[in-house]
Amino acid sequence: MEKGRYLIALSLLSCLFLFSFSQSVSAQPPAISTLEGLVVGVTEGDRITVNSFGTEIIVQLYGVAAPQTAKVDKFSGWYKAGQPYAEDAFRALSIKVLHQQVKLEIRRTIVFNKDHKQLALAVVYLDGRDINREMISEGRAWAFRKFTDKADLFEYLAAERHARARRHGLWQQESPQPPWEFKPQLRLRTNAN
Repeated sequence: MEKGRYLIALSLLSCLFLFSFSQSVSAQPPAISTLEGLVVGVTEGDRITVNSFGTEIIVQLYGVAAPQTAKVDKFSGWYKAGQPYAEDAFRALSIKVLHQQVKLEIRRTIVFNKDHKQLALAVVYLDGRDINREMISEGRAWAFRKFTDKADLFEYLAAERHARARRHGLWQQESPQPPWEFKPQLRLRTNAN
């Protein structure tokens, strides 16, 4: 009988310990890494390459989903169509940050299994301006809900509503298709003589 009470007390203490430990861990805000670097490339309206002390970092703008640009494979001739306003988003981001010294707040890092490449999801700041929010509020991109924390998402959704209400950028279209729903068809590009 005494052994049964001991086991019950021990299991209750274990549960209490695990509960208090899980509460203390979840109460911690996520760690944010910051670094500075020079933007050496813009590949999409929401993706840049930053050189920080000789290391090139591929950066996806955190909370931002720009229209997909067209893709062409020069060797095979395969072509994937892009979305409307993709080139506008690409040009706008290029004008803002290309060859500029920026500060990155890295919120998450994604590692791709097949090639072990890393992608940093980051807020990009230039002279104190939140470039991510600017791209959304100018109608260059959607607020991307996946991987975005609630506080940031609230701010980015407000910027998106502002752009929609004023019909900025891609919101001039009747019902723009977000990039996560866009399924481009592969085509063989032919040279017409």
